[in-house]
Amino acid sequence: MEKQGGNICDPREHLLVLRPALALALVVGLAVPLASGASPVPDPLVAEQRDTEAVVLHGSDLPGWAVPGNVTAKLPLTDLSCVSATTPGCAHNHYATPEVDSAKVAAPAGPDILTITGWRWDGKRFVEVPFQVDEVFTRYLDNSASGFAVYSGEDQHTTYAFDREGFRWTKGRCVAQPDSAVATDPVKGLDTDDELAFMAADTGAAAPSGASLPAHVTKTQRLTVLDPVTQHRSYLYVMLGRTPSFNARNGDVRYQRDPGADRFALSQSSYDTYGNAAVGPYCDAKGNVIGKGRRRPVDSATVTTDRYRYRYDGRWLMTDVRISPDVGKTYGPDLVDRWKARAFQQDSGSNTPCCGYEEEDTNWGGSSTLLGERSGPVRTIRETWGADSGTNVVRRETFYRAEMTMKTWLRVHVIPPLDGIYAQWDFNAGRMTRFSNSLHPQGFAVDGRNDDAYGNLDDPCNPKYDLNDTGPTSQAYRKAYQAAGVCALSPYHQSVDVADPTFGMPNAALQWNQTSGPWGTIVDRYSVGARDVTPGGAAQTLAAQPYYRDDSCFDDATGSNPGPRLKLRSATERQTAADGTTRRCWTPKDGTAESDHFFQGDIGTHGVHLLFQVDSDNARQTVPLDEIVFEQRQVFLPGDPGAVGEKYGRAFEKPLVVLAS
Repeated sequence: MEKQGGNICDPREHLLVLRPALALALVVGLAVPLASGASPVPDPLVAEQRDTEAVVLHGSDLPGWAVPGNVTAKLPLTDLSCVSATTPGCAHNHYATPEVDSAKVAAPAGPDILTITGWRWDGKRFVEVPFQVDEVFTRYLDNSASGFAVYSGEDQHTTYAFDREGFRWTKGRCVAQPDSAVATDPVKGLDTDDELAFMAADTGAAAPSGASLPAHVTKTQRLTVLDPVTQHRSYLYVMLGRTPSFNARNGDVRYQRDPGADRFALSQSSYDTYGNAAVGPYCDAKGNVIGKGRRRPVDSATVTTDRYRYRYDGRWLMTDVRISPDVGKTYGPDLVDRWKARAFQQDSGSNTPCCGYEEEDTNWGGSSTLLGERSGPVRTIRETWGADSGTNVVRRETFYRAEMTMKTWLRVHVIPPLDGIYAQWDFNAGRMTRFSNSLHPQGFAVDGRNDDAYGNLDDPCNPKYDLNDTGPTSQAYRKAYQAAGVCALSPYHQSVDVADPTFGMPNAALQWNQTSGPWGTIVDRYSVGARDVTPGGAAQTLAAQPYYRDDSCFDDATGSNPGPRLKLRSATERQTAADGTTRRCWTPKDGTAESDHFFQGDIGTHGVHLLFQVDSDNARQTVPLDEIVFEQRQVFLPGDPGAVGEKYGRAFEKPLVVLAS
């Protein structure tokens, strides 16, 4: 609506957005039956808590303001003129130029995004709130230097105009410098692709007709935020014409790269051509050159809000989450060992016929680069590009005041059945005391003893699992396998994870998870947004099942808690501590101790396990055909508030409805 005589005119409201996210699959057809009485349907009597929830709109949702976004098209296979498998000197991470670009013909400018602000009515006047506008446009990802580029090709990726694009920081001796400027949106000002973000908790009452607008405002639109379950309405006013008071320095989220984050370090996967980087000198923390090889910046950083603090020790290394009990004055102890990723094998001791063992540390960390970083008053966004043979895999973390979302574009080749791909959070021993999900809302003790009755089948040919407390089913499977003599007949053996219908839902998107302890609670949920569904990817998400292991004796070969992994990635691990005593599995009576007296174990570890995939690399086309895109939302809560998973884990079944006027 337009400003008329300095007042707000009486509006008519138009429904702008009702975007319930789709589950990874609404998998009624899965063969695995649900446990008796279980249902993926949310409780209609439980209202979703909105105090941590963000609202994200597109420029197209503000009628009459945004100009059309840019339209591009890229021919497939044009990169085959240079792929590292056949041609030396191919280009490293860069954006490929599209053959069709509407901005080259005409690109009308929209309203200046630096003059768009958000306001709520506090009963007496308009009060400005943190409000963020992020420019969005499409690129085509290319890393022809990668040893797997001949398979991956170039992939369309629509993302933000970043403050910093890490893949450009390739110049310099010890300290990285950019070799080119960041890409900018070819359409100036607000266009239909751009995103606008604010917090649902920052909305207020409806302003009365005739309320005076803030000075210098030329246009305004009222957003009505409706909870469809409770029918509660609140309002936010988007105004044009003023410079925002909030920015990345005084907003909700602070993002700080470490003082040494730009130092060049050796960055090379054990599969040395995957995610190929340029060769150059790399240095120690004091600035001394210590070698020459494939190198990238360290890229360590910390994200801080009044609710939580989140730590990066590398691009794929997310190693520390702390929750504040007192609105940012102090932060509790670290709750997580780290986020972990696996491809082909759960543990390094397994041996599969086709593929090696991949993990988040040396493999994905050593073959990746930062696509971009962006910070504003409402959120910080960070994207990582590359994961070994997944040349154009991208993972994005978006941090808000009291929650975070992790979105992954899985673009990779065929993955054989059984062990597939894993992504999970491993918690620190003794920090979290209870895990629950929508099938078991009262939950289980996090004590290093597995509660999954059927899902975790340990490697039958590895004697270190003979005494593991993983339940009778796993040990019966192992004994039968050994008795049949299979270990002697074949060199291939592995730990296997399958769905346990007594413990969780048959698909990861059908359940929320809650992990709680005295120092904080995390509620998480997987989903797929309607905009991200691809024809080939949707079917493959049927194989995405929830993963859970609470087993302090299970060694997945990375991490530092309750004991450090002394021989990273190795199929064998040292059995004695530095003082010569025998290492053992952690138990709750050991408290929160972290020591080499304990083995590295999985504590309350959970996430998603994609059993297999046919292909998600878009069949070497430049448009999304079969890529698998999924998102995990994590809500951070202080202390242990009890069973709150149903209150914080149903946002995509009970989405907020936004109406504009």
